[in-house]
Amino acid sequence: MRDAKIDTLYEGTTAIQSLDLIFRKIVKDQGQALASVATEMQTFIDTEAGNGRLKEERLALGKALGELQAILGVQMGWLQAVQAGETRELYKVGLSSRRVLLALGDVILSWLLLRQAEVALRALGSELSPSDKSFYEGKVAAARFFTREVLPRVGADRRIVENTNLDIMDLPEDAF
Repeated sequence: MRDAKIDTLYEGTTAIQSLDLIFRKIVKDQGQALASVATEMQTFIDTEAGNGRLKEERLALGKALGELQAILGVQMGWLQAVQAGETRELYKVGLSSRRVLLALGDVILSWLLLRQAEVALRALGSELSPSDKSFYEGKVAAARFFTREVLPRVGADRRIVENTNLDIMDLPEDAF
């Protein structure tokens, strides 16, 4: 029973945070802050960060950033439909908002890990103590692991968001 309470707390808190992200952080400033961060990420993706040794990882980040932008485009489309009088489209925003929060977090975290890996690769080109060498190798390995194992989920989230429907909203309350 305790696990169910923890799951409910997690889901409720994450849902509130995700709605706050969409409405108070993205919509309120018309996506300007997010666009600024996306521009910084794209600049990093387009560089030779890692001196060619992070090429695949930067490509993965670029793909995930594109998937995230597609997710946000779907969300903004629903919000525009609400403005045009299709109020039920707002439910889709709520139903998929948690995926936006988590995808955005994964993309930003990957970018930060890759920036750390770039610094680590530079440091690994110099003389280091064994513990420093291990530390920097760990930074590179963490960035590679994350881009290979976590970032592909952003594409799955995009496909799920694009297929969001209101079937669950049409169930009678006593179905729950």
